[in-house]
Amino acid sequence: MIFLTGGTGFVGAHMLRHLIVNGEKVRALKRASSNTQYTQRVFETYRDDPPNMFDQVEWVEGDVLDHEILQEATAGVDAIYHVAALVNFDPSSRRAMLETNITGAANVVNAALENGVGKIAYVSSVAALDPPREDLPVDEIQFGNNPTRYSAYAESKFQGELEIWRGVEEGLDAVVVNPSIILGPLVPVDGPGALFQSLRRGMSFYPSGITGFVDVRDVCRSLTQLMGREIYNERFILSEGNYSYRDIFQTIARAFGVRVPSRKLPAFATALAWRLEWLLAGLSNRNPRITREIHESAHRQVHFSNEKIKKAIDFQFTSIEQSIKDTVEHFDD
Repeated sequence: MIFLTGGTGFVGAHMLRHLIVNGEKVRALKRASSNTQYTQRVFETYRDDPPNMFDQVEWVEGDVLDHEILQEATAGVDAIYHVAALVNFDPSSRRAMLETNITGAANVVNAALENGVGKIAYVSSVAALDPPREDLPVDEIQFGNNPTRYSAYAESKFQGELEIWRGVEEGLDAVVVNPSIILGPLVPVDGPGALFQSLRRGMSFYPSGITGFVDVRDVCRSLTQLMGREIYNERFILSEGNYSYRDIFQTIARAFGVRVPSRKLPAFATALAWRLEWLLAGLSNRNPRITREIHESAHRQVHFSNEKIKKAIDFQFTSIEQSIKDTVEHFDD
């Protein structure tokens, strides 16, 4: 039996479906305020799957902040996939995000230790790694040497990952993956899907940044392969490759059959935009659509190394062109 958190989210839903396809029995955690409609849509996206696979999931209602529920839900399980996380770049969400991503990870680790769970898989983020230097590719060694983080989300994933390594020191076996920007079928519009939504509606600008991208199905495949091998207490960056936003934007636009962005967006424009948006959001009592963190990441040029995962399990990534094609085909805003 496998226990999975985050089964109603983007990565978690794909992870849940991937485990069921592989014949695993899965007990999945869902909050009382969540429903499983999105997860069912993810299952239905893969039309070649056997029927009624979604019905094989054993759902448990609870929250990663409830230690008692986690202790009960992880009793008798062989492995845990901790995928649940709050992702938000709105400064007003900082407190809730830190609590969910750090305390939640601590609670999962404690439940695993108390119930003698054999191994835990944790979906972290490249944001948890040390802030990148533009002249140095980021690899798995760059963790914990610099306390500075660009956003509350990055801080929460860094501290959450520290809870996993604390569990390792107390006897838990773990595998951690650090994905870059995740694309794939049914990507939600409150995440990377917002980019697809904007490009489909028409954009003429692209920012100057460079970063890594990976397909959600590769996150699932790599993690189950790592969990199935005698690989313990290691961290792996998951990134198919590093691409300029210009190339990504133009590839997405072509896939949608819309106008291709052709004008470089200067940094001063987004610097002005996030400040104006912060003011307007405050006056209208809504969340800002662009923040300082988004502005900074749009122009940051970062390169992530994927050599470790490729050597460890001879992993072959889905091409970014195929990932974008499948994301567009199953995009629904």
